Amino acid sequence: MGKAILAMIVTVIVGYISGAIFANWVNAPEWGVILAVAVMGAFIIYFNDKKQ
Repeated sequence: MGKAILAMIVTVIVGYISGAIFANWVNAPEWGVILAVAVMGAFIIYFNDKKQ
């Protein structure tokens, strides 16, 4: 359960920060959401590979 909470917190922080950065830098705040989904996918793949 701790890993899931950590993954959620990191994903929210990455999405928020990257959304703010990309909104000011490239005028594309939706890239923050895309990056947050990619981070969560990386967590899922990492934790699934680590189990085996």
